[in-house]
Amino acid sequence: MASIHELRSGFPVAGVGGVLTVAGVFAFNLGYIGLYWAFLPLLGLGALLFIEVGEDFFLSLVLLAAAGTLVYAVGLFALPVLVLSVGLMVPLSLVLQGRGVNTIPSTVRDDAHPGWRTLELVSLLLITLFARYAVYRSGGGRIPLQIGEFGPLVLFVLSELGGWMVFALVYGWQHRLRYGVLYTPGLDFASSLPSLLVTGVFLVSPHVAIMTLGLNTVGVAGLYLACLPVGAAHVFMRTLTLRRAEIARQNLQLQDMTRELVRNERMAAIGQISSTLSHQLLQKVGLLGLQCDLLQDSLRDPQVSPTQRLSEVGQQAAQLDEAIRDLNTTLSDLLIFSREVAVQRQSQRIAELLREVSQELQSVAAARQVELVCTGAEQDCEVFLDRIKLKQAVINLVTNAVDASPPGGRVELVLSRDADRVWVAIRDQGEGIAETDLEHIFSPFFSTKETGSGLGLPFAQKIVELHQGTLRADNNAEGGATFVIELPRRRVAQTN
Repeated sequence: MASIHELRSGFPVAGVGGVLTVAGVFAFNLGYIGLYWAFLPLLGLGALLFIEVGEDFFLSLVLLAAAGTLVYAVGLFALPVLVLSVGLMVPLSLVLQGRGVNTIPSTVRDDAHPGWRTLELVSLLLITLFARYAVYRSGGGRIPLQIGEFGPLVLFVLSELGGWMVFALVYGWQHRLRYGVLYTPGLDFASSLPSLLVTGVFLVSPHVAIMTLGLNTVGVAGLYLACLPVGAAHVFMRTLTLRRAEIARQNLQLQDMTRELVRNERMAAIGQISSTLSHQLLQKVGLLGLQCDLLQDSLRDPQVSPTQRLSEVGQQAAQLDEAIRDLNTTLSDLLIFSREVAVQRQSQRIAELLREVSQELQSVAAARQVELVCTGAEQDCEVFLDRIKLKQAVINLVTNAVDASPPGGRVELVLSRDADRVWVAIRDQGEGIAETDLEHIFSPFFSTKETGSGLGLPFAQKIVELHQGTLRADNNAEGGATFVIELPRRRVAQTN
């Protein structure tokens, strides 16, 4: 519901409109009676036709063009004729509205005081028409306007500029009184004074000129023929506006559907994670329970000698400790993957980092009889990276490569670069990655290992992406797989 302030804000404009209407009555000229009757249907039709552009802005090209033409045809008496035509259309609009035909703009229909809002809008148009008339007559223009002559044509252009300038200023002032902002931000036609001025001068004024020329040349028949272009422009603009509104509605619907899809995917992921995690935790907890039962049985068996009992208890305690470490590893991987990770990047030598990884994992590779080599040292360069986190990501990838390689196999860390980027390839000689698994290997909790947590590769990918790089995997033509880390050499601005 409109506030008292919004209601009072319409008083000045409506008051001026009322004064202009009364003043226009005294300009009645019996010689133009035929034109009065000729323009009434056009003005009435224009009052019923509108294009809803925004929440507080609509256009009726037919009404604006017909009213402007009438001012240049009969002078100030055009003002009461305009008020009369709108008044005659109000009952018809209400009847049509009751039958489901929308002839009242939402600006009026949704207002707490629709009658007062109508007077306010009509008064705004009256002020604009009077401004045109004042500029035209003060420059020596005569009624009716003979637009085919150069002098009157210049006055016509000046009066249109003046009239639409007044419209833009009064509209902005009135809009600010009602809503607290001068114009409607984001609305093409009413976003600023220049846009309103351009809209009027280039969208409405040409039709006023065409209708005036038709009236000068052929009379009333020419006036009605000249209405065809403005009617066509009205239909064209309405079609574009409706399509634009439909596109906006579909975009909102698409956004809602996207949000719902993301929500469903998140819920599905949570369900999958919960299911996988529950299975792994229950499996490991069950193993702990089994080890505890075996330990208790060993302690209770009276037939076992103390020396044998102590040996069995030691073995079972070691297995219990291993199961606890396995459970702790799973929970630690989950914690690392789920929490927010921030990288602190500094300039580092990338080849030095790869040498450290190779040295730390040599014992692991030797235990599996796998040769681990690091090549491309001549490609060394400075790279902005978080040394600790990226090193952990590379360790995860190299460990997986070693585990996938057969005894006697070879794992290579290959460094290469160009002017802008650096690549680290981890190549193994294992069985490769099944084609059906390639698109899932970076999904959380997906693992082809019986004891794998399925978090190593997603964690590595997350770290690489935080460095604004990419991690991809491909099968080698000669067998095995290659994981490639691609990183920018220089600092790249963060994007949200």
